[in-house]
Amino acid sequence: MAYFWIYLPNRSVDVSHTQYEITTGSKFTHRQIDDAIGVMLDRKWTSWKGCEISRISYDEAWSDDYLRSEHQMTIDNPGSSSSISAAIDKYGMDRVVIFRTDFQCPYGSSDGSLGSDPYTGWMDTYVYDPSSPDADHGWVYIDSGY
Repeated sequence: MAYFWIYLPNRSVDVSHTQYEITTGSKFTHRQIDDAIGVMLDRKWTSWKGCEISRISYDEAWSDDYLRSEHQMTIDNPGSSSSISAAIDKYGMDRVVIFRTDFQCPYGSSDGSLGSDPYTGWMDTYVYDPSSPDADHGWVYIDSGY
């Protein structure tokens, strides 16, 4: 039984039952979105040890609405800041995306930063900039969280 408690939080993130819901428009091709999801999963592979991802979604219309709202909030509130708004200022809104992820870490994450409750709508923000030295398959990580 002790092995059970030691092993599970240290295994890589489980994507064996992940559902992918992708709704693209004209901003990115399906291939570009697939590449972004691959980059995102590579990033989570070690940091989300012991977690199970149930859904990853990208809805271009929802993402664009959220980006506009976040950017407008920083414009309307001088002195406020946002990593999303800064990315829009630097790269342009047409290169920024937000993915939403539903997941659970039944035994907590290996680094202790995530509890065992289900998480719904966790957001990951990326920018498409293939010329950036920080890009992986063209995508640059910006931020994640709620």
